[in-house]
Amino acid sequence: MNIKLFTLINALIITMSACSQNNGTRKPPNHSGLGQGYEFENNGKDSAEIKMKSVFEKDTSLKIVCISNRAGLSNAFVSNMNYLNRKGSAPASPLNHPKYNYESLRKVNEFLKEKNIDPVDFSNLELQKIWGEDSSGNVFFTSYYIPIIEVSSTQDSVYKYPIYKKPSSGYLQKLSRNQIDVKQMLKNKNLEIGYAKNYWDVYSMQVQGSGYVEFKDGTRKLCAYGGNNSKAYFSIGKYLTSIGYISKQEISMQSIRDWFNANPDSLHILMKNSSYVFFNETNKKPSGAANVPLVDFVSVACDFNFLPKGALLLGEIPVLDGEGKLLKHEFRILMVHDTGGAIKGPGHVDLYAGVGPSAGKYAGKMKHYGRLWLLLP
Repeated sequence: MNIKLFTLINALIITMSACSQNNGTRKPPNHSGLGQGYEFENNGKDSAEIKMKSVFEKDTSLKIVCISNRAGLSNAFVSNMNYLNRKGSAPASPLNHPKYNYESLRKVNEFLKEKNIDPVDFSNLELQKIWGEDSSGNVFFTSYYIPIIEVSSTQDSVYKYPIYKKPSSGYLQKLSRNQIDVKQMLKNKNLEIGYAKNYWDVYSMQVQGSGYVEFKDGTRKLCAYGGNNSKAYFSIGKYLTSIGYISKQEISMQSIRDWFNANPDSLHILMKNSSYVFFNETNKKPSGAANVPLVDFVSVACDFNFLPKGALLLGEIPVLDGEGKLLKHEFRILMVHDTGGAIKGPGHVDLYAGVGPSAGKYAGKMKHYGRLWLLLP
């Protein structure tokens, strides 16, 4: 499962019971994937942070921390441990520093599972701060969810936009979005799962990486991520802000949808994103690339070149009001269960928000900065 979108804002208001903050020095080598966020007032970025020397740096400033999502963690610890147990004592660290294995991650999982009290004393764990999007610890947080899309099993004048399974042919697998949806080069090849009313619904489901399709008879099936066409992801949100159609402060999934609804003759713009996602029908519960059930506001998608599946993180997460304005930050325990084509580098994390419209409303507004620490024993 997965490919996703964007989202951000400024100010650092911390929810914890005792901690101070400070960091490393100087500038590490550049990595691809930096600069994915949007610059606008109150985007959550801390401009006072000092440049770090490396992608991960040990941070001893956090001790006693209030965790805001403790109520949703118990099941997540169990399923995450099941994954970690399957990995044995194999090396887990993607980078040379810090080095750790899956036994280390199991120790962290067990430690946090046993700490039912709040606040949590992190003095017995090692916190490795990740340098974020700018080598100063500012991590770009976006969010994704699983939409529910009304579909028909047959194509007609209302339900006319196909949702495709992955072709078996290597040539067809690599067709561009334009070749698939404009030139219709996959039509009548027995690959259609169903037909949606709105092309944006299909596009949005591809960006999220999965979705539920609901047929006219009420049958609902999960369309899980079934592969992609190996084309580079192009951010439509970035494009719309660059030409001034939507402001950086107002950009969100909903504002993009509203803009295309108001400009139906502009759907060709979506063809700029050649990346295309295929789906598999399944009766299983939503899971990520780690094949671990996704947990609302706990599971995150990261670049596995920097953070491995099953890693446990402490995140300082932006908290937004109903309009998408930054109110404060709060600390949450996060687990790496997923990845996505738009999630590149050590500075971008995609937070799973759940299923349906309310999750979509949350995910569409998240485009802000916070901070992130890898937890080690």
